[in-house]
Amino acid sequence: MRWIFLFWAALALAHEERPAGVSPLTRNAPMPAIRMAPDFALDGVRLSGLRGRPVLIAFIYTSCTSACPLLSARMARLQKKLIAARLPAVLLSVTVDPQRDDAATLARFAEAIGARPGWHFLRDEPAQLAPVLAAYDEWTHVLPSGELDHPARLHLIDGAGRVREIYSLAFFDEEQAFLDIAALEKK
Repeated sequence: MRWIFLFWAALALAHEERPAGVSPLTRNAPMPAIRMAPDFALDGVRLSGLRGRPVLIAFIYTSCTSACPLLSARMARLQKKLIAARLPAVLLSVTVDPQRDDAATLARFAEAIGARPGWHFLRDEPAQLAPVLAAYDEWTHVLPSGELDHPARLHLIDGAGRVREIYSLAFFDEEQAFLDIAALEKK
C-alpha cells in the first residue's frame, strides 16, 4: 500500500505546470461567506481556537489509493508555498476512517508526505467524529474492494470562522487555494 501512495504523491509532485485548457487563476476573487464553519474539537485541536488564521480542512484516510494521496500531495505543495510566503494558514486533515487510522498511522502518513508544523492530522473515536463529518456533509461508503468512497472536498475557512470556499478534488488547485488564502489575509 505504501508504494501506491508514494507513486501517486510522486506523480502529483512531479506535475508543476498548469495543464492546457485549465481555467486561469483568479486573484482577489470575491469569496462571499458561505456559512459559519461548524466548530469541533478533535485530538485536542478546536477549530474555534484557530481563529485569526485561515484554515483549510480536508477529509482523507491513509489507506486510500486514489484521491487522498493526490489531495495530500497538493496540500504539501500548498503548505510549502504558504511557509515561503509567511502566510499563517493552518492545514487540517481529518480522517474519515478512525478505525484504521490511529495516531501512529496518521503520524507516519504525515511524515511520508512531508507535512510540516501547522498541518494537523486529526482523528477521534467514531462517536465523536460522526457529528463533525455530518456537519461538513462528509460521508463514507465501503466499496466491495474495502476502499472507502467519500467526497474529496476541502473547506477554506477565514480567520473569523466563516467557510469561504469548498473545493472538490476535481477542482482543487493548490495555486488557486494559495491565492485565496493570500486574499483572505489582506482583508
